[in-house]
Amino acid sequence: MRTVATLFAFAASALALQVTQPTNATGWSTSGSNTVAWNAVSTDPSNFTVVLVNMNEFPNYSQILDALVVTSLDKQSVNPPSSGWPTGHGFQINLVADNEHLSTILAQSEQFSFIAPSGSSSGVSSTPASSASGATMTVPASSQ
Repeated sequence: MRTVATLFAFAASALALQVTQPTNATGWSTSGSNTVAWNAVSTDPSNFTVVLVNMNEFPNYSQILDALVVTSLDKQSVNPPSSGWPTGHGFQINLVADNEHLSTILAQSEQFSFIAPSGSSSGVSSTPASSASGATMTVPASSQ
């Protein structure tokens, strides 16, 4: 009977919290916010902390991106750190118990890279057309 309970517990843990985004194929953008997505089961904790790590660097890189994320949301948009997104390869997202227990990893993403957005122009100019062309326009005073 004890063996059956152990096997059931092992099977349940195999289906626990799992990071689905970012992936090695998708990566993250170095511009703006990025999305962390996950699958969860009812036995997972009700919240966790999202940490960006890179253990391939020396010293290792670790940055808390969001704390007390609600597990049932299944995804969360995270903003860049105050210094901006790092660049390079070998980054991972760790979903950890909380910001005081960063080594209690509940789930971990695939390794991924930060990707610069293609084309930085949005097609919208912030320069007024009149000053860009050098033209001026005179508006006559209205008479009463």
